[in-house]
Amino acid sequence: MERLELENWLTRHPDQIHTDPDALLERCEKEAREHAHRDAWIQAKNVAEKSLRRFETGFIGHPASDTFVTREVCHEIARELKLHEPTPEDYDSQAWLSQMLLESLDPEAQTMFLGWLKDLAEAEEHSTWLEIVRYTHRSARELIREEHMTDDCDWDLDHTYPIVAARVVRLLMAKFQSQAASEVEEPSRPMNIYVTPPL
Repeated sequence: MERLELENWLTRHPDQIHTDPDALLERCEKEAREHAHRDAWIQAKNVAEKSLRRFETGFIGHPASDTFVTREVCHEIARELKLHEPTPEDYDSQAWLSQMLLESLDPEAQTMFLGWLKDLAEAEEHSTWLEIVRYTHRSARELIREEHMTDDCDWDLDHTYPIVAARVVRLLMAKFQSQAASEVEEPSRPMNIYVTPPL
């Protein structure tokens, strides 16, 4: 459901909502987008963590340069992410709203409102997931620069393929976590909504 469709429905059913509809829509749209965005980055971290366990418990590898492994691993994680986009059957959008907000809506309006939030969250999650895949593909160059990686291929246990790969995945996971945390750095201000009791 598009926002305009919900706005039109609320206009035709003013008795179903007992607060300022514009303020309610603005606040809830902002929070739904933030939730979906943050949850997508957290899910990406979970996908990367499965690859980390594989590198940590897997094969004994041959020596490999940091830069070579970093490029390979970033592309591999991006492919994994592309294959494992979350497809939630149901967003618990009701949990995102305060009881006061829910009480400002009659049952029929609640159904419409929560349906709109679910559609909005799914669209935001999909858009964010595509962004995460692209970001992961491009991360190798950034990691190589930040971590001062080289093309040297040292013959020691610290520079075998799985050891370097595990390190790269941990760096990616930290970046995913940072992106998720950036959505909650500034807590939302309480919304100034005055609920008028139904007649």
